[in-house]
Amino acid sequence: MPRNKVPVSLLIAASLLLIFPVAFSQAPKKIKTIVVDAGHGGSKDPGAIGQYENSLRSKEKDVTLAIALKLVEELRKQLPGVNIVPTRVTDIYQDPREKARIANEAKGDLFLCIHADSGPLKQGRRQIGTRMVTRYKVSGKGKKRKRTPYQVEEPVYEYFKLPLTRSGTSVWIFAAHKTSDKLKAIMDGDEGFELEANGVDSIENSIDFSKPENRIIASIYAKRYQERSDLLATMVNDEVETTGRQSLGVSQRQKGIWVLQATNMPAILIETGFINNPEDERYLNSEKGQQELAEAITKAVKRYKEQVESINNKPTANTNQPAVTSNNPADVPDVLEKRPVKDSKVLEVKSNKVKIDLYDDGEIDNDIVSVYFNNTLLVDKRSLTAQAHSFTLNLVPGKTNELILVAENLGSIPPNTALMVISDGTGRHEVRLSADLKNNASIRFELKNNN
Repeated sequence: MPRNKVPVSLLIAASLLLIFPVAFSQAPKKIKTIVVDAGHGGSKDPGAIGQYENSLRSKEKDVTLAIALKLVEELRKQLPGVNIVPTRVTDIYQDPREKARIANEAKGDLFLCIHADSGPLKQGRRQIGTRMVTRYKVSGKGKKRKRTPYQVEEPVYEYFKLPLTRSGTSVWIFAAHKTSDKLKAIMDGDEGFELEANGVDSIENSIDFSKPENRIIASIYAKRYQERSDLLATMVNDEVETTGRQSLGVSQRQKGIWVLQATNMPAILIETGFINNPEDERYLNSEKGQQELAEAITKAVKRYKEQVESINNKPTANTNQPAVTSNNPADVPDVLEKRPVKDSKVLEVKSNKVKIDLYDDGEIDNDIVSVYFNNTLLVDKRSLTAQAHSFTLNLVPGKTNELILVAENLGSIPPNTALMVISDGTGRHEVRLSADLKNNASIRFELKNNN
C-alpha cells in the first residue's frame, strides 16, 4: 500500500478529543520492531553493477542482501527483545510500494534500507596496436579530378571504463520538502497509527484526518520522524567512522526514495560503499566488510534505542495543574524583565478573540513553559506534549498585544520549542517559537479588524 504525501496526526485539540482516557494505562514508547530492507533484487532490478575495468562485476542486489542478512542476525543477537523484520531474504524483486507495505503492516518503529552507491564512469582509451588503412589524395579539377590511393598506418585503440575515485559510506534521510509525503504515509496507515501523549502510546483506529486540528498535529509527527531519522543517521555515520572507514556524512535525499517517504516511521538509507570503486567493491564483497558494517549499524541502533526510550520515559510535569492568572503588574516575575525577547513574531489577525493551541514542536522532550499575555500569567509551568493545551486571548484594540513564551527548562533536546496553532475565526496560523533560559520568545498581534 503506497504511503506518501500529506499529514500525521496525534492529538486532541483542546476540549474534545478523548483519544486518551485519563485512566488509560500504557507502556512507555519502546522500539519494538525494526525493518531491514535489502535494496533492489531479482533479475528485474539488479541495482548498480561493477563496470570498471577488472571489476568484480558485483551486483548491488547481492551486496545489499548479504549485508542486510548479517545486520538482521546482529540485531537479533544484540536486541533479543526486538522484532527484526527483513523485507527480503532471497534474491527476489519487490516493488518499493511492497517494501513500504511490509514495513507499515509490521508496525515498524525503524526502517533501515541497505544500498550500495555508484556514479557515472568516465571512459578511458589506450593504444593496442596499429593497422594499415587506405586513404585517397585528390588532385585536379572537374573532369581532370583524380583520386590516388595510398596506405597509412594508424593506431588502434580500445576503450574501457575508469573506476570511481570516490569511496566511503553515506547515510540518507528523506528531504524536508518531502515531509508532506511522509505525512501521507501516516494518514494512509491510520489503522495502526500510534499516538503519544505524556510519554505513553495509544492506538487510535478512527482518526479523522479531515479535521484541521488533526492535520496540524500530524505535521508535528512528520517533523518528529524527520528529526529521529536524522538522529539515527548521525549515529550510524559516527559508528562507521569509528571503524576507520571513510564516512561521508548525513544528507537529505532531494529526489526522493519511495521507501523513505512512504514508511510510517523514522527511516534511513545507508549507501554502504561505491560498487564502482575498486577498494569499496572488494570491501562490500568481503565477509569482514559486510560484518563490520552490520556491527556498526547495530551499535548505532542500540544507541538510538537507548536515547529515544530514555526521552520517552522522562517524568513530565503535572499537566493538570490549573493556569494561574494575575492582573497585578507587581506579580509579574523578573523573568520577563531580565530575559530579553530574542525570537519575536508578528501576526495579523482579524478578530479580537484568538484561540491558541499550544504543543511541543518536533520531539516530545519534556519542554516546560510559562506563557504571559500582556504581562498576565496565563500558563504556569506547563509541560508541552503532542496534546494541545488550549486557551483564548481577548485582544485589546489600539494596544500592543503581546504573548510571551518563557522557557522553564531546556527539555532533553535544547532549546525549548513550541508550536502555537492560532485561530482568529477566519484563518489558522502556525507559529513556531524557540526560547531558552536566557531569552524569551514572543508573538505580537496586530488587530486589523476590531469586531
